Amino acid sequence: MKKNKRIVLWCSIPISFLVLLIVFAATRERPGELIVNQGNRHLQSADEQHEVYQTHPPTSGSHLEAKASWGIHTEQIPDELQIHNLEDGGVIIHYDPAQVDEEAIQSLTRIVHNYKDKVILEPYANLETPVVLTAWTRIDKLSILDEERITDFINAYKGIDHHVPGS
Repeated sequence: MKKNKRIVLWCSIPISFLVLLIVFAATRERPGELIVNQGNRHLQSADEQHEVYQTHPPTSGSHLEAKASWGIHTEQIPDELQIHNLEDGGVIIHYDPAQVDEEAIQSLTRIVHNYKDKVILEPYANLETPVVLTAWTRIDKLSILDEERITDFINAYKGIDHHVPGS
């Protein structure tokens, strides 16, 4: 009889631990600010009329069917193009060339080189802060270069596909 009680107790520990892990994962703070999803309507061209994006740079909304290439960019990517990258589970590191020096750009470049895909580095004019991170419906504005915060953001959102099933 005592042997059966030990088995029941042993079995309940992993279940309790699993429940605790699920609660922790659901309630832990995710990096960046959550932004309301503006949808994922496809545009025929970047000039096509669409809603005004809620953030600068945008985190969701109408976008082109094409995507920008992953990796390092030396010119700003049109908003309507980069949003599809976010929808596909990408993370974009935007830096304002007027607010960052060459050393900061090199540090950001090294971070991006640690990932094979799903990460973009691009210059983006007139940002509120020197560096802004975006993922689908997420934004994080950095007033200083914080490599740990950047990699935490990338690791939290990189690879999460946001396509609507059946569309």
